[in-house]
Amino acid sequence: MTAAHDSKPNFKRQSTAERPTRRLHASYDGPKIVLALGGGFARGFAHLGILEILEQEQIAISAIVGTSIGGLLGAAYGDGISLGDLCDLGRRVPLRDFLRFHRPEPGQGVRGKDRIGQFVQDWFRAGRLEDLPIPTAIVTTDLGTGAPYVFTRGPIEVALRATCAFPGLCKPVEYDGRLLADGCIVAPVPSAIAAALYGGCVLGVSVGSHTASVPSSQEGRNTFDSAFHASRRKALEPSWSRHADILLEPQVEHIGWNDFTRVDEAFSAGADAMRLALPSLRQLLARQSELPPAPDISLPNEEEVAQ
Repeated sequence: MTAAHDSKPNFKRQSTAERPTRRLHASYDGPKIVLALGGGFARGFAHLGILEILEQEQIAISAIVGTSIGGLLGAAYGDGISLGDLCDLGRRVPLRDFLRFHRPEPGQGVRGKDRIGQFVQDWFRAGRLEDLPIPTAIVTTDLGTGAPYVFTRGPIEVALRATCAFPGLCKPVEYDGRLLADGCIVAPVPSAIAAALYGGCVLGVSVGSHTASVPSSQEGRNTFDSAFHASRRKALEPSWSRHADILLEPQVEHIGWNDFTRVDEAFSAGADAMRLALPSLRQLLARQSELPPAPDISLPNEEEVAQ
């Protein structure tokens, strides 16, 4: 990865036939981890640097749980899209396009298709979460209850559009009689949800979404009532550290949440953080491979899993 942003990157998309199938064989009994990838817009490309080091070290991923950009990149990686392609997409897509997640009006056709839907249609092999080779959960926020609403099944584009719909920037997504918005509101780093759904060794990644403020637009103000503000304040406490066996915090605070010209810097920061954590992760995996299975745990708040 180059350190500098290139306005005309050398883009060679990996064909579907060339993509790996990132699925663990049923007979695999070696060490593996569950990823809990947090939100943070442009800072989230640090997740890809972490994934590259895990690939290089041949550390198996058994499941991915993602919030916001962590959900989008995690699902794309689970589908087999290359890390290089994902970085290149990040460099090429202007913020105004990245935020165009609304569904088109009737009669607009393909030209009016929302960007998430177009991305899934053009790039993904799978159309539904349950068809991804790596089990993947996408965390959103139910605006009616202030609780997480977690997709483990259903249309990928709906789940991704919802988890990236930050109030004041994007309209909430209507699904199954609910209004769903960005998962960062209630689970900036979904480590507790990852532990509850999949168990095992949870590697949580925080890229600083909790330092961002809610947009001051009228839509943003209308979205949050006093009870929801209280729920958000509770969620923004760094409680995810208690549910992650390994917590990474790549040094990306200097990158603006909307600065997609610094994708390569975010990538490098993620790779650096993962390299530093490798000795601790390997020790943890070695210890856990000698222990009996852990008991089931409950989520710290109300949890609904979409079927």
